[in-house]
Amino acid sequence: MYKIIALGKSEFILGFRLSGIEAIETDQPETDFKKYMENQDVGIIITDEDSVMQLSVDLREKVEEAVKPVTVVLSTDATSNEALRKKIKKSIGVDLWSQ
Repeated sequence: MYKIIALGKSEFILGFRLSGIEAIETDQPETDFKKYMENQDVGIIITDEDSVMQLSVDLREKVEEAVKPVTVVLSTDATSNEALRKKIKKSIGVDLWSQ
């Protein structure tokens, strides 16, 4: 079974850690994303928009395009909901939002 991890600054990952999800605190998202993108045991990476924006353009594109692991970027922006919908559909082949 694949692991779910939360990756980001301490304020972001605290709730995930309290709920039992493996949480990795990072001040160097570039290094840690590379590490966990290559880890075959990781199926889902949960992160925040600030961490993703610190990545190089090439790595950011790789993160956004990857099917495994799927990266879920949490944001308060309403457009992120549509991005999450597309990523889930691409990953599992089903549109969970359709009726």
